Amino acid sequence: MTRSRCTAALAAVFTLVVAFLVAPPATAAATAEVTSTGVNQNGGNDGLPGVTGGGTSAGTFTNPLAQRGPDPWLTYYNGYYYLATTTWNSTITMRKATTLAGLATATDQVIFNLSRPNGAGTMWAPEFHLLDGPNGKRWYFYYTAGREPYDLGTQRIHVLESAGLDPMGPYSFKADLLDPTQDNTWELDPGILQLNGKLYLLGTFYNGSQPMFIRPLSNPWTASGTRRVLSTPTYSWETVGGAVNEGAEVLQRGGKTFIVYSASHCSTPDYKLGMLTYNGGDPLNSSSWVKSPKPVFQRSNANGVYGPGHNGFFTSPDGTEDWMVYHANNSASGGCDMNRSTRAQKFTWNADGTPNFGTPVALGVPLTAPSGE
Repeated sequence: MTRSRCTAALAAVFTLVVAFLVAPPATAAATAEVTSTGVNQNGGNDGLPGVTGGGTSAGTFTNPLAQRGPDPWLTYYNGYYYLATTTWNSTITMRKATTLAGLATATDQVIFNLSRPNGAGTMWAPEFHLLDGPNGKRWYFYYTAGREPYDLGTQRIHVLESAGLDPMGPYSFKADLLDPTQDNTWELDPGILQLNGKLYLLGTFYNGSQPMFIRPLSNPWTASGTRRVLSTPTYSWETVGGAVNEGAEVLQRGGKTFIVYSASHCSTPDYKLGMLTYNGGDPLNSSSWVKSPKPVFQRSNANGVYGPGHNGFFTSPDGTEDWMVYHANNSASGGCDMNRSTRAQKFTWNADGTPNFGTPVALGVPLTAPSGE
């Protein structure tokens, strides 16, 4: 597809998104071996009317953790929680606090300003991972950005590298993570998979629908092969408002590897989470992943939570609990915009070794803080 035809097609598919978008003004070893991209890496809230977020008493917190906080990524490292979310502008920001409750009132600090012409603005879907680099462990900060003014067809994945071990940097630009042979469409929502001693980039792209891809990496900023389709949206619950598989996040425990992803269009209240389970084959082959036939986390009308998705995983400070972070709307009419808020809640495990994410909790409900705070 030519760039002009691709742009026209994308404009039609994402009309709802563009209409809604607005410019924004484990320290200890776990009892069971649990790893995830963003898990066990220890080594200003505007509020809603009547819902301020944060803690209600010692040892508790309430959602939201960030009122304007779509596409959240949260990690606990060396005594602090670090949270980055979409800014939809030319800045990358991060906030930190010693408690989850503290994140709700922590100040967003600008850690990097985008200036490259091919990635100067519309920053979204940030993630930061502690990975091996040429000078030892470093934080690699992955994000999506494109040309200004907003041009969806130019959105690509980019990566920064930290100077040391502070998740807040300083950072320097490292690379544009373009596909070496198929840089013919946008690529969004970076994720990192480490499996069998190898490194992979996960993401989504456009080919008429929005499938999920996997691409091998030779290091945290260099592709070693072209993308392969990992999952295509085919179930009815993956195609509400648009056929979408995006926001792939890795969860690993007890020798099992899962990819939890967001399905259906983000502008709908039916944005939700699905899951792939690795069966031991070549990770680059879609046949090596089994898709769960039903969603694993979705809207709760009773709790007033709509469009829960684009999640991440982290562990409690003492490493004994597993938690998820995600964004959602508090109204069925909410869109794919900066008004999606960041929420967190603990999850458990089923007897067969699969995660049980439960039901999204209502805003303002006091929740017990992660163990070890």
